[in-house]
Amino acid sequence: MTLNENAQPSSADPPTSAKLPSSAKENIEVLSQFKDREEAQISGLQLAIERISRVFGSPAFFTFALVFIAFWIAVNLWGIHHGWHYVDTPPFFWLQGLVSCNALLLTVAVLIRQNRMAQVAEHRAHLDLQINLLTEQKVTKLLQILDAPRRDSAALHGGQDDEAREMTKPADTHALMHAIKEKQEDR
Repeated sequence: MTLNENAQPSSADPPTSAKLPSSAKENIEVLSQFKDREEAQISGLQLAIERISRVFGSPAFFTFALVFIAFWIAVNLWGIHHGWHYVDTPPFFWLQGLVSCNALLLTVAVLIRQNRMAQVAEHRAHLDLQINLLTEQKVTKLLQILDAPRRDSAALHGGQDDEAREMTKPADTHALMHAIKEKQEDR
């Protein structure tokens, strides 16, 4: 790495987005709009659950939980030695109940969030597939256009290029999907 690669951008430098080509900026805007539409469909309850799971999934909560558990055990052990009547004695059934209840609620919150994230991922995968299929169609058409003069020349001279002819054929998506499915079933 050079010194320039490690240097922080100065306030005089234009933002990174200003350096991007317009097509990249358009793609970023489309992705941003897609994310905004997905988030607009989230219910208030779903949003609250996701915020809670974000908090409970943070290092700060992990630290809090460790400190709380250690404090609970220390206070109750100290209380046993000093004759308290209402003490959570080892194996700390009250603490186990709190932790178990917390674990159940967190598990449900995480599953709810994962379900929504899986739906978003499925939508993105479907979009990726559509774009890939469209790209394949465009590339095939470009190859056909570029190959036309070569085919005319080959027809005059009697030569054929099987590889080029194969490349200019559109992909049979149904056959591909069927072959992939058969391959997965064979495993």
